[in-house]
Amino acid sequence: MDESEETPLHDKDFHNILLWMPNWIGDVILAMPALSALREKFPHSRITALAKFPADQLLLAHPAVDTVMQVPSGPEKGFLAEWRLARKLRKYQFDLGIVFPNSIHSALLLSLSGAKIRLGYNTEGRELFLTHPRKVTALAKRTEYRVDYFFNLLSPLQLDPDDRKFRPLKKNHEDQKVEEFLDKIDWRENQFLIALHPGTSKPQRGWHVERFGILCQKLAKEYPVKIVVLGQEKEADLLAQIRRFAPDHVVSLPPNMDLREVAVLLQKSHLFIGNDSGMMHLASMVNTPVVAIFGPGSPLTSGPFMDAGKVEIVSKNFDCSPCRQKFFKECKPSPHNKPYCLEDISVKDVAEAVARMLKKIEGKKAAGV
Repeated sequence: MDESEETPLHDKDFHNILLWMPNWIGDVILAMPALSALREKFPHSRITALAKFPADQLLLAHPAVDTVMQVPSGPEKGFLAEWRLARKLRKYQFDLGIVFPNSIHSALLLSLSGAKIRLGYNTEGRELFLTHPRKVTALAKRTEYRVDYFFNLLSPLQLDPDDRKFRPLKKNHEDQKVEEFLDKIDWRENQFLIALHPGTSKPQRGWHVERFGILCQKLAKEYPVKIVVLGQEKEADLLAQIRRFAPDHVVSLPPNMDLREVAVLLQKSHLFIGNDSGMMHLASMVNTPVVAIFGPGSPLTSGPFMDAGKVEIVSKNFDCSPCRQKFFKECKPSPHNKPYCLEDISVKDVAEAVARMLKKIEGKKAAGV
């Protein structure tokens, strides 16, 4: 019996920890509370995080992480580039490696890194590559709240649940860049600053672009607002459609802003409106009130990790949510090629949720909170 079997993990003093982070931005953010608890347990350890672009930009500013390495991604990179990276990690002599993704691919790469103790869930027969596989059921994978799912992976370390929280990102020059942007768009202190994000990982997961546009027009008529539409350069046509509905009140984010800078902008915003997405979780991470539109996903498994008083969920609560999102093998599409859990959400539904949240915000301002 070797030392790793004799001594419980929670009694070990790890000096060099490797984290293989989840693949999606939202999951990386929902794993951050576990990172905070890990740092509290091991305040003097060196923690290295491996993450794909652009989630690595956030981790560079996370106070629980000492070093960030970017995982090669995309078809032009391939497994060979990841294999080379994993092999290079051997020189760092990690005494603990933690793999958050569920794939056998990620567990194999962690094994190649040479981490002495390797912790991960026992999905897809990964016991071969993990020294301490954690049991998990298929039901838990689908239905457990993601913050709990990631935190429970680390249960052998006996972290304190009270330590799982979002930590403020480290400040740097990006704050000034955001201030310059707000000056350029002529944002005034008496205006609500709203960040709106119409994008999703799959088009079928997103609410109608036209409805986002109508919502902007409605908000511009009823409130003193400036609306910043968040999106990538490849979504330029989508953003332009929204801007046409209320041109004087709606602006697009500059394409040269990275994820860290967007986080700063979200922190300065009074409200975030958007789909169930990584950007929604970014808003919750910086404690900006959220109006979130849920269709195929469920807030019970992937909702914002924040005070309930700062969240308005818009959902039809279909019994089949969360689904496996294999569009459209398990449900019929609407005439607009959307699942009906999204198709049935009206502009009125979202506008009413926004009105409720703005009322809360105004109330807190009046109370000096």
